[in-house]
Amino acid sequence: MISVSELVKILGPKGAFQLTGRLTRNYPRILMYHRFSEESQVGHVSSRQLETQFRYLKKSFNVVSMDSLISNQSDPRQKDYRPKVVITVDDGYEDFYSICYPLLKKYELPATFYVTTNFISGENWLWQDKLKWLIDNSEYIKEDLRIGDVVFEKSNWCSDKFSAWKALFPYLIRLGINGLEDFFKQFSELTDQTLPKYAPELYRSVTWAQLREMQDDGVTVGGHTADHYSLGHLSDSEVYQQVNSCKSHLDTMLGDRPRHFCFPNGQPEDVSSYAKECVEGAGFISSVLAYYSRAGLSDRYALSRHGVGDSWLDFQKTVWGIDRLGAIILNRDSRFSWSV
Repeated sequence: MISVSELVKILGPKGAFQLTGRLTRNYPRILMYHRFSEESQVGHVSSRQLETQFRYLKKSFNVVSMDSLISNQSDPRQKDYRPKVVITVDDGYEDFYSICYPLLKKYELPATFYVTTNFISGENWLWQDKLKWLIDNSEYIKEDLRIGDVVFEKSNWCSDKFSAWKALFPYLIRLGINGLEDFFKQFSELTDQTLPKYAPELYRSVTWAQLREMQDDGVTVGGHTADHYSLGHLSDSEVYQQVNSCKSHLDTMLGDRPRHFCFPNGQPEDVSSYAKECVEGAGFISSVLAYYSRAGLSDRYALSRHGVGDSWLDFQKTVWGIDRLGAIILNRDSRFSWSV
């Protein structure tokens, strides 16, 4: 039996894409990017694929800024009836500046770049990158490592690193700030590794000067908390500090202007009612999730997004609204729940 993806691949160029585009024309698609690379690399969008995507968006879609989306979403005076698309990028990595930003300028496309402020300032680097660095650079562990019911034997450590990452990430994301710091101390000792104070080149951030340059050139810079911890696993006071410190830091370094927010990890368990209240109270004018659902864009502080990778077919399904139709008709969404 033919799969849905195969059917879409066959029928899309024959008119199905344009049909779903018309059916979902009133639903702006917010695209979510993270990492970029010159050549194909797992977890990154290559520069070649990114340029193909941007060229396609420029030709067939109405690419708008997040500011425009929030202020004019239902404006009947809009004359462009092509589907709206918003480009967003998370975290604050330097590859946005070196790879994505030049292509945005080339095709004159607006984008929102959500940054983690202590990452940009060099006060901290992203905890998930710390985890990957420790695992990738460890040649051994001193004793067997138990994560829940899973045991990683020291004799088999080097051949099982990816499984270790998959097991550790959902465990760590729930630990909170102090729990994460304690774990990294223990894990560093277990692997005889010392975490670098500053992010290594692979995980390097943009600078404030680069952010000012891009902001002056039309890129919207938004907030992604101070340290990229899941807000759903912090105390109320920690949530308040992560959100408000982020907003204050952005305003101090880049000027006071309307800003948007992005929830780290962005799944239902990462977004509490209190966290949404803090985001609004801090002065952010919208916030985005890391998944799409039937709710779509009904809540300004829980806006659905569609992840983008290197797959051309998946990209077309997203921008032409097939994902949106699936969410409505099948009550299907792209959320996930980490299990331990």
